[in-house]
Amino acid sequence: MPFTKKILSIALLIISTLSYSQDDNVSSILVKKYAENSFQDNDFEFALENYLIMYRTDKQNVDINYRIGICYTETNVDKAKAIPYLEYVVSHNNFPVRAFYYLGRAYMYNYRFTEAVEALYEFKMIGIDEAYLLEADRLISKCYNALEYINQPVNVTFELLDTTINTPYDDFNPFISPDGLSMYFTSRKTYVKDFEDYISNVFYSSINKKDGKWESTISLPTNTYDNEEITGITPLADKITIYADGDYSTHDIKIISKNKTKFTDITSEAIPNINTEGLEPAGCFTADGNTFIFSSDRKGGRGGLDLYIMKKDIISGLWSEPENMGTTINSEYDENFPNISDDSKKLYFASQGHSGIGGYDFFVSNYSTDMAVWSTPRNLGFPINTPLDNTTISFEADGKTAYIADNRKEGIGNLDIYKLKFGAEEIQPKILMGTVLVKTNRGEVPYSEDFLMAYATIYDMHGNIYAQYEVQSDGGQFFATIYPGTYKLEVNFSGKSGGFSKSITVSNEDEFLTETVVLNNLE
Repeated sequence: MPFTKKILSIALLIISTLSYSQDDNVSSILVKKYAENSFQDNDFEFALENYLIMYRTDKQNVDINYRIGICYTETNVDKAKAIPYLEYVVSHNNFPVRAFYYLGRAYMYNYRFTEAVEALYEFKMIGIDEAYLLEADRLISKCYNALEYINQPVNVTFELLDTTINTPYDDFNPFISPDGLSMYFTSRKTYVKDFEDYISNVFYSSINKKDGKWESTISLPTNTYDNEEITGITPLADKITIYADGDYSTHDIKIISKNKTKFTDITSEAIPNINTEGLEPAGCFTADGNTFIFSSDRKGGRGGLDLYIMKKDIISGLWSEPENMGTTINSEYDENFPNISDDSKKLYFASQGHSGIGGYDFFVSNYSTDMAVWSTPRNLGFPINTPLDNTTISFEADGKTAYIADNRKEGIGNLDIYKLKFGAEEIQPKILMGTVLVKTNRGEVPYSEDFLMAYATIYDMHGNIYAQYEVQSDGGQFFATIYPGTYKLEVNFSGKSGGFSKSITVSNEDEFLTETVVLNNLE
């Protein structure tokens, strides 16, 4: 937060605690002014601080509730907090037209996909903004995708890296070496006194071979006062690609050459004409350094950001013109953050289109040498992909160990870096069959469509959603597929808490598990 906003925020907090002051009226005018100006500037965090101050003395104001709901939806503070404010808004007459749109998004971010679809359809019935209506259709499609993926969790475990790597600030875009012994990543932990703010810079670290722990991180010598984010490394890290945005570079890709411990910016001579007046936010080299894949919103694309490919002629050393990677890879929405495997046969990237379930999702496409084509992208599945943005994934040479940044319950800051371990393909998930009964004045009866919609949700040991299943209305059963581990099973009516909760452990020896669940009727 800029210095002036910090001072204003502190001042407003002090002002808000003074009761019956002669300056109360002036203070409330200032708070409203700061809230509305920040909201118009899309500075939702600062707007939220001020709207919450206004809310204390005017909790029934529909417009204040609406603005608070939008602010929570648009920030990473806690998107779940948007729901009660927006539900309050739509319970009134003459509420803002887009309230159901934001409520649908808030439900989606909090894994309440069926309710999200219902809210978004409500918005479509009354919506008048064509762009928002198209976006509502896209979100509905993502919710239906999510309902399928969340039923079939991937066999993967998450390990939070320690505080040598992760900080209370955002740490993201990890790129691991093929042997897993060194990593480059981005952290928003650099404080610039002149700006009175934190900026993103690139750091690297190596594994200490004696104790197997990460050594202290080192700032890349080529870091500047720009916001710089790493977007790719070659296997030997002799070339590093960075997205830079600031006073020295604007929306551009920088290429850094590493020779032993010397880092040099070689952007201009490395690949001419990568950058345009538009946006080029990410790029990566193949292992041999002769192919470059990058994202750009230049003219002629399918829509938004597309992935482009350039190849170097081995004889002349000249680079080809950028070529759009075509409709197999590029959708009508944004494709970004490409990262190609060491053997150049797998292209990992993030997309807001295809069969996504949130903002950006991870996808992989395989290259056929015989056909010289890329395969249809495959979603990496849940819980790797979530309703929030998932942007950069980097694999070790074994293809079974990867690194991502995510916002999870066990994290230290908002975005933290995690090590992913994929389970052996031969391990099959176990089946858990649940039967749900409901207490009524007639005794316990099987769950049916006469009651509120009910869900069985499985959480990992940290409280992250691992899988979710809708309870069937004909018989009150649900079938969960779970890999060995320890989990918490919760069964609740939609949007309600305090239902059934139990810790469950699934072992390799288990084949078929059963659980009987009893819920109190809430209607």
